[in-house]
Amino acid sequence: MALAASSIVSTSAVGAVVLAIAALAVRNIWKKKKSGGCCGCDCSGCGGACRDKIR
Repeated sequence: MALAASSIVSTSAVGAVVLAIAALAVRNIWKKKKSGGCCGCDCSGCGGACRDKIR
């Protein structure tokens, strides 16, 4: 019984860490997008994703 409970706790902890990392990544992408960033470069090497900035 104790082994099953510790397995659930450890699985939940790993899941929470993965979820937190994913949430931070999405937040970072969202903030870059809102600040006018598109692909994270200077738009000279983009394949058309930064057309608005080139104009």
